[in-house]
Amino acid sequence: MDNETPTMDVALWATLDDHAAAPRGDLLVHWFRTAADRLFPAGDEATAASWALVTPSMTGGGDVRVRDVRAHWGQLADALRPSPFYAAAGFHPSFHDDGAWVDDTGRVGGTRTGRGGSHTELSVSVRGDGRVADAAWCAGLVDFLAAALDGANPAFARIDHRNAHETTDLEAALKRPLRRSLRESRTLLRGYSWVTGVPAELADRLGGAAALEATGAFHAVRPLRAGGLLLQADETLVGYDDRRLEAVFRALAPLLPPGLPGDDPGRSTRVVREDAGTV
Repeated sequence: MDNETPTMDVALWATLDDHAAAPRGDLLVHWFRTAADRLFPAGDEATAASWALVTPSMTGGGDVRVRDVRAHWGQLADALRPSPFYAAAGFHPSFHDDGAWVDDTGRVGGTRTGRGGSHTELSVSVRGDGRVADAAWCAGLVDFLAAALDGANPAFARIDHRNAHETTDLEAALKRPLRRSLRESRTLLRGYSWVTGVPAELADRLGGAAALEATGAFHAVRPLRAGGLLLQADETLVGYDDRRLEAVFRALAPLLPPGLPGDDPGRSTRVVREDAGTV
């Protein structure tokens, strides 16, 4: 998702491993279906047309291509359920008569990653525009994430504005390799964002939902049915300012990897420039 179009400025991510309560392929199907229903519903002209591609294995071959996701949902679900190496679906306005290219306005993805495909990264990219200041629209993003991860105790999750990278800002600032972060994701939190998904093992170390609510660092704390918490820093994406960023950092510092964050020449990172190990 690093090469997404600039218009898709809001990114939702979740990381699955073998600790999930449901089979990973079923969770992948649920992620795609929940995104289609809640974020790209039928009747919305901006996402009236769609496509999907599923690549079963890293070696390639046997790709499944779907022209219209809603009309051929059964075919797509059957391709997703074995937990393939790569899957993506794009949503965009209908083509016009002139045949001009139409960019996606939303995209859903799932990719096996880590050593031997140990983890699956789920993703959604959407166009925020002025809606990033709309409390109702922002609440819908959190509602989606909670619903899509209902059967999972995710290893990590986040919602970011203007960060479509597969790594978190903290991972980039600490120069932590992705494979290491994945391997340690149930002992160290990978980062902190406007919404941060914390696995049950880490949430318990901070005292659970009640203790995190008591910090005052979060607008909302939402338990997931199968384990873990979603921590929402502010009512809107634009409200996640430097003051909120620092409050979230201090609340989660005991879970974060140690080290002094530096600059990454390849991207702009929003992190507190302190070593979490000294907080």
